[in-house]
Amino acid sequence: MVAVMTKKKIAVIAGGDSGEHDISIRSGTVVAETLDTQKYDAFLIHIRGSEWFYQSGKEKFSIDKNDFSLLLPDGRIHFDCVFCAIHGTPGENGRLPAYFEMLGIPFTASGSLISALTFNKNYCNRVVASYGVLTARSIHLFAGERIDADEIVEQLSLPVFVKPNAGGSSVGMSKVKHAEGLIPAIKKAFAEDTEILIEEYVEGRELTCGVLRHNGELLVLPLCEVISKNEFFDYEAKYDPSLASELVPAPVPEALAQRIVDTSRFVYQKLNCKGVVRADYIYSAKSDRLYFIEINTVPGLTRESIVPKMASAAGITLSALFTMLIGETLRDEK
Repeated sequence: MVAVMTKKKIAVIAGGDSGEHDISIRSGTVVAETLDTQKYDAFLIHIRGSEWFYQSGKEKFSIDKNDFSLLLPDGRIHFDCVFCAIHGTPGENGRLPAYFEMLGIPFTASGSLISALTFNKNYCNRVVASYGVLTARSIHLFAGERIDADEIVEQLSLPVFVKPNAGGSSVGMSKVKHAEGLIPAIKKAFAEDTEILIEEYVEGRELTCGVLRHNGELLVLPLCEVISKNEFFDYEAKYDPSLASELVPAPVPEALAQRIVDTSRFVYQKLNCKGVVRADYIYSAKSDRLYFIEINTVPGLTRESIVPKMASAAGITLSALFTMLIGETLRDEK
């Protein structure tokens, strides 16, 4: 008699409450449509505010938040694993990870503590810097705090980047080259978050590195260099292929590539990350310095996103990549 393998029930969560909602839905849709149907039954779960649901045709079925189960006409589904595709709140900032931790449901992302830390760019960079990794100088501001534009310019000099302290896809971010543009940029960033970060501009090459754990070992994907046709790699450039070039593998000297790989491995391990992450850097050829910018614990997974391109360059299909992430998550639970 041939044993019949029971397929795992996978909840792919997408959406969220940030400016990255639509991109997250695109990421989640790609995951749900690409998961290996021989191994998994995938359910795309839309999350926005208090509305959590699975949609089949025109009918919506609500998630029972008491245990994150799904009641369908033919029975109740309890999920074996949650695939996290929410960029921003509440998925990437630790809130949903904490919920799944309390329920004891495995999920393909970093734990609640690390998710909360890495989502806060200021606190994350200060922790990373404490391990000896170079970061750009910055000023951290809270809503309602007194703002002295002259003092900011004196401390950091222009140009600077102004961005929400928590967030992604460059939503609410500005590059400020002239003093009169600083206050409008600060207001724009505060429209997205109650905390903002004003960061010194480092001239150099924008490089990024993807890391995940597979079969208990760290796997580093081919590096990517981003060359934006806009002023910087903003939201528009990230999701319009005509506005940026993403070179994978990055055309960098072997010694620099190794520095990026070693730093990314180090940060992944020190922060105890889980799932696939993407660490972003600026390399200044003038000073031969590599600046850590941020780490994305739920990077984009659309077909235009960087991590899927990195995986493809490594000969890993999207289906295989997602299988690796789920497999490692369930392996950790044994």
